[in-house]
Parts: sequence; C-alpha cells; structure tokens
Amino acid sequence: MDEDLAAFQQKAGYSCITGCSKCCKSPAIETSILEMLPYAFHLYKNNTAESVYDSLLLTNSSVCNLYKPLKTDIQKGGCADYPHRALICRLFGFSFTRDKTGNATLFTCKDIKAAYPEVYDAANTEAAAGSPVPLATNYYNQLADIDYNLSQKQYPINEAMRLAIEMVLNQYYYNDPLNEAFKSAS
Repeated sequence: MDEDLAAFQQKAGYSCITGCSKCCKSPAIETSILEMLPYAFHLYKNNTAESVYDSLLLTNSSVCNLYKPLKTDIQKGGCADYPHRALICRLFGFSFTRDKTGNATLFTCKDIKAAYPEVYDAANTEAAAGSPVPLATNYYNQLADIDYNLSQKQYPINEAMRLAIEMVLNQYYYNDPLNEAFKSAS
C-alpha cells in the first residue's frame, strides 16, 4: 500500500501542504481497533503501553493522541509515531474512493484541492478514464481479511488506540507476561 500511494503521489506531483496537519487535529478521525494493534504492540515491546494507556484514560481531547504540535513558524506539528499511524492517516490525501455514481474520486482535503486544482482534476480525469489508482476500499478489504470483526467497527481514534492497547496488555498479561519471547516477536 505504501508503495502504491508513494507511486501515485510522485506521478501526480503534489504533497500535503507543509505545516498544515489539519487532518491530524480533526476531532472526526475514526479508526478500527485492528488498525491500532501494531501501535499497541510497539508500545508493549517498548514498555510504554501502560503509560500511554493511562494518558489516554486521562485525556478528554478528541484530537489524535499521536499528534504533537511543534512551536515553530515552519512546522505546525505532525504524527509522533508515523510508522504506526492508522490506515485512514495513510490513505487520506493520496487514494481514491467511489462517489455515489461509482466513479473513483480523489480522497483528499479542501486545502489540497485548492492548492492543486489542476492536479486534482487531472487525477480524477485519469481515474475516470480507467487508469489504475489506489482505491481506499481495496486496502480496507485487505484489512478485513486479517480480522473481519476487529476491522469493522470504527471508533474515535483515541478510543481505538486505548482499546487496542487494552487488548495487547490483556493478551500478554494472561499469556505469561514474563516471557521475553513475546517482546522480541515481530
């Protein structure tokens, strides 16, 4: 998926607007528990799962817990754990969805549409002409193939993180938490 999205981004010739991070700060971001399990496992392996879990219990913010603002004029912030971000974070801006008529349309924000109107129109035109494009539904279907039940229900992103961490902690607590083989597994 990352290769598909990078190839599309390079071919289309646009990127996210430097320093924007509006999507990271959106309270409407939802994801599944399954999408957050790699992050939760990463936290467990690094002995930080419990502290992050506790911070998620204490927060009442709807902004993604992984979003970390920076205090510079150039950078306004970004993902604190980019390799473990949710699928929606990976797909947004550089993949396609189907509109109500079944046509592939670029799944991106209004700021990118405004900054790159020709690129946006050209990408949609190419998709309508049958060019292969990265469809978000294909990647969500692949996710569902891993675990249908854990991939179906969408939660606010911080709640999905908390539930994923809870699952990982429970799994290892009840399956010999002292066994170091669990922590070295990948």
